[in-house]
Amino acid sequence: MPSPFSIDTERLRLRAVAWEDLEDLVRLHDDPLVARFMGTRDREWYEWRIGASLEEWSERGHGFVSVFDLAGGRFLGRTGLKHWPEFGETELGWVLRPEARGRGFATEAAGAVLRWGFEGFDFPYVTAMIRPDNAASITVAERLGMDALREDELLGDPVVVYAIDREAMELASGS
Repeated sequence: MPSPFSIDTERLRLRAVAWEDLEDLVRLHDDPLVARFMGTRDREWYEWRIGASLEEWSERGHGFVSVFDLAGGRFLGRTGLKHWPEFGETELGWVLRPEARGRGFATEAAGAVLRWGFEGFDFPYVTAMIRPDNAASITVAERLGMDALREDELLGDPVVVYAIDREAMELASGS
């Protein structure tokens, strides 16, 4: 059962990923820049991934979030929270279509989900696992107030794990 999650920001509509997002997600991940940093997957994998995210929404109350342009309703990308049991951590991720990049949408969308996550869950901190050569995502993480925590490996790829804890998030939000 999909989550009722939905947030509007100044320019974006965010809602829990749904089956009708499948084609948009497949096209998003066909982008060479996305594939460079996240690998390539076939359609069946994305069907599995949507199902896994819907299950995470049901079990944990969070998961992947589709990002749309508030003005026109166009699919721009995805963000969201994912629990990684092997790390015992919850990760904030983001990825946008090429035409949506460089306009602050990733920071706006991921920031909204990050604030929502800290307000609704008892996370001591939230991570972002970023390939060391992904300068754009590192910039987004830093804009969100995240700092490099450690180097690690995710699905066979080296990553730098960025993190922000609850106290830093509250200070950044002025709470």
